[in-house]
Amino acid sequence: MTIDNRRIFLKKLGSGLAFTTVSFSGVDSLFANVKPIKRVAFNINKDRVWLGSCFWAIPMEDWKSTKNGRIEFIGEQKSARVNILSHVISQGDGTFTAKVDLGISEKNKGGSAGFRVGIKDVYDADVKAACYYGDGIDAGISSSGFLFIGDKKNALPSGFSFDDAKLQISIIRKGDQSNIELCASSPKSKDFTWYQKFDQDVNGLVALINNYDEKGGDKFWFKNLSFEGSKIQENKKDAFGPILWTMYTLSKRVLKISAQMPPMGNQDNKEVMLYFFKDGNWQEIQTATIEEDSCSAIFKLSNFSANAPVKFKVVYHNDNQKHAYEGLIREEPENKKLKFAGLTCQEGQGYPYSPLTKNLPKHNPDMLFFSGDQIYEQNGGYPIKRFPAKESILSFLGKWYMFGWAFGDVMRNRPTICTPDDHDVFQGNLWGEGGAPIDLDDWNTKFRDAQGGYVQSPRMVNAVHRANCGHMPDAADTQPTPSGITTWYTDLVYGGVSFAIISDRMFKSGPEVVRKGTGRLDHITKPLSAGELEKADLEFLGDKQIKFLENWVMDWKNSEMKVLLSQTLFSNVGTHHGNEKTFLLGDMDSGGWPKKQRDEVVKIIRKGYTFHINGDQHLPFIVQYSTDGIRDGGYTFCTPAISTGYIRWGEPDVEEIPFTDRPAHDLPNTGIYQDIFGNKNYIYAVGNPKDNWRNKNRYIQAQNKSSGFGIVTFNTQERTIKMEAFKFLSDFDKPTSTDQYPGWPHTITQVDNDGRKNLYSLPELVINKNNQVVKILSEKDEVINVLRLTGNTYIPKVAAEGKYLIEVGEGDKIKVYKNQKARTNQNKILRVTV
Repeated sequence: MTIDNRRIFLKKLGSGLAFTTVSFSGVDSLFANVKPIKRVAFNINKDRVWLGSCFWAIPMEDWKSTKNGRIEFIGEQKSARVNILSHVISQGDGTFTAKVDLGISEKNKGGSAGFRVGIKDVYDADVKAACYYGDGIDAGISSSGFLFIGDKKNALPSGFSFDDAKLQISIIRKGDQSNIELCASSPKSKDFTWYQKFDQDVNGLVALINNYDEKGGDKFWFKNLSFEGSKIQENKKDAFGPILWTMYTLSKRVLKISAQMPPMGNQDNKEVMLYFFKDGNWQEIQTATIEEDSCSAIFKLSNFSANAPVKFKVVYHNDNQKHAYEGLIREEPENKKLKFAGLTCQEGQGYPYSPLTKNLPKHNPDMLFFSGDQIYEQNGGYPIKRFPAKESILSFLGKWYMFGWAFGDVMRNRPTICTPDDHDVFQGNLWGEGGAPIDLDDWNTKFRDAQGGYVQSPRMVNAVHRANCGHMPDAADTQPTPSGITTWYTDLVYGGVSFAIISDRMFKSGPEVVRKGTGRLDHITKPLSAGELEKADLEFLGDKQIKFLENWVMDWKNSEMKVLLSQTLFSNVGTHHGNEKTFLLGDMDSGGWPKKQRDEVVKIIRKGYTFHINGDQHLPFIVQYSTDGIRDGGYTFCTPAISTGYIRWGEPDVEEIPFTDRPAHDLPNTGIYQDIFGNKNYIYAVGNPKDNWRNKNRYIQAQNKSSGFGIVTFNTQERTIKMEAFKFLSDFDKPTSTDQYPGWPHTITQVDNDGRKNLYSLPELVINKNNQVVKILSEKDEVINVLRLTGNTYIPKVAAEGKYLIEVGEGDKIKVYKNQKARTNQNKILRVTV
């Protein structure tokens, strides 16, 4: 970096990004003519991966602390760093000094170590943004024999020893000038001091750095880190841990709460406690043990009533210190609207998603749904580690913690449903084939992203499942797959809405079952021959999940509406992919395939007038499904990605693909289009990205790539479903006409989720009690539809003539009426007493 460029950068650093200040006292000497007023020392005395709440290491798994007070780097990545969260260099005149002991623990091909000071992100003042996207001034020492400040370097005395060396950086700011002084010393070498002048202030975070540019270089240790000077500010609110965040669900009077912890050491306490605030006091309720791999502790309480808000806190005692994390079990909505936030796909380029995370709570959703890809392999700016299992788990956790750090505050006081998808288990695409293993050599050399099964170990996958889903209602199937991978699909009832939460990846067949060749078998670039992708034994959701859905559709206890939650939509509606905007005839990484098995699922869920919410596509859609006819299925809302990485478009009009039935709003790329798998998809709305989406400001770029979030409001009294798709940069407090993507908001009714042309009527039901469950069955005992009524009168509709069976009521109070004829001109009335 040249002096001129450094001046431009420092002007950005001095542009006024603010950090909250909490002052503290302390006195020590700095320079003869400057009176220091503050000092803080950071103490390390644990053998563990997690360094402590004052620190955030990147990559997390490449650092460890030791009982002898050291922080040691054990990885290979360049620019690995330990950010100090709890203290920053403030703006304005004054002094700052950082001191640290250091040495080389493993000599390789040369390396460097030292400080980065004044770290800030020019687009976001949040400490999380500074940790991952901030820049600052580097000042350190190289084992090749020189000191450096920025891009300037100066030779050390010949033979400088790195045994128990000391490094000190001092900053003096007065007026418009800052002096940065760097001093290296060692018991076996002469001290060496050198300084540089800068025109602007230096303020922001401080980090320890191992190997600024040398990947696989020397590995350093650090000890006795301390700060001194009048420019120190303490920021306790920015410390992170040891209780990182919580998630909870409430369903059928069962409350489950997970407390996410960091990787603690063997000598650390393994238990956390749950307290409720009752009768003016905190009362201990339950103790839970931290599970080693997922680092999570899970509380489960039965017979829990949420007819009023309940404050809770999770408490952890360690090293004679008490740590507490507070949250709120909010009152469950009853006989009112349920506002539901749909979120998906958190690629790291938009991290920490501050415009979205600040805006989302203003909408005050009653619950949250993270549908998958809470992590991406490249998040954090460093690669994953696949094996061994323990290392892959730590690699996952370091990126998983980014998710919780960003969304912890909004999750602490509302129910959260969180399901893993492909990237969460380190796969670009996932066709799980019931948990079948993939050989890593095959993965690397044959059909990466097209082979069925899991490449990661069952132990790693299970840690991902528990971290994401441990707080959700118990899984419907407690038996793991033959490979030992746990399942997590389940159901949840909240606010009068019954949710089926399924995995549309875990049991699905892989493309290689039906396609031969090399390369991207999942990308269809040429027309298909008849039946090319069809095979009788292909799996979509798997037999057990199909049976689960069939039972769930029939169960209406305490619920007025049915909603299916999965990772992706059951159609192929994206047309163009990737940075080059390449047109694909079809993408097998969608729920549109295999068609026959997909149609079976669409037919099952429409029996309960089920609405479908999902994500994954990096592109918001409203679609109505078709099976045997046109628009004879239900609706789905694919929510925007929180932060889009891999970019897609839904622009069939660009390719002049034929369509019919364009909606009244006359937006382009809407109407009925047939996908490559034969699905006739009614696209009501699509929120396409810009073609010219690139922008230096990563938040503007996120919006250009169609990032954002969805809000679905379920009116359980009127039985309506309102869909909203908000852009990444929208602001609840400053609404505009362009806050949502074109075609949103859109409202449908519950019964719109069965699109069959029901031209025939069964006898009118007049029931002595309101809001009863009514089930219609064919002569062959096939369930046609089932729902809970509003009121006490109902005229059932069916699509074909014939005789039907009508059931009214639920539990042990059911009235059955057989041989009821469906007619076009029905005048019969059934008076029902239940």
